[in-house]
Amino acid sequence: MSTPKEPKPVKLVTSIIYADLKSYEQAWGMLKNKFGVIDFSESDFPFTFTNYYTKEMGEPLWRSFFSFKDLILREKLVEIKLFTNEIENSLAKEDGRRTLNIDPGTLNDSQLVLATGKNFSHRIYLGQGIFGDLTLMFKHSQFHSFPWTYPDYQKEPMGSLLLKMREAYVRDMYEK
Repeated sequence: MSTPKEPKPVKLVTSIIYADLKSYEQAWGMLKNKFGVIDFSESDFPFTFTNYYTKEMGEPLWRSFFSFKDLILREKLVEIKLFTNEIENSLAKEDGRRTLNIDPGTLNDSQLVLATGKNFSHRIYLGQGIFGDLTLMFKHSQFHSFPWTYPDYQKEPMGSLLLKMREAYVRDMYEK
């Protein structure tokens, strides 16, 4: 029989895909205000893996990826995704088209889980219309993808960025 126990806290990571720099800066400020100090950031690299967002947001599209210093409880991911959806809606154009896409997730020593509102066979329901997508697994000193992993998370610079964020997570856990 297994004995239930609380899991270790996780690192909050966030990706923002955008074409409109002003909206990005506003979203960045709202996220920092809500979640605190950003301990790692990589900004403004081209987002060219899909044209899924082009019609809605325009082009060229850019991506920033960052993590927060304060560790969180895993169950906070639902609340965080709902908050990022509110940011997206508040910064949308008058016709309702988004100006950016915010993807929050959690990172720990063994995995990256992204929050999404879209169900699929490999996603686990977390509550309030939000699912957890096991995106990457850490094993043998590197992240490994799954057949469903988004193409951009399977390529650089994501692997290097996530390794740096994971190092910060491990260091933060050691300091606790």
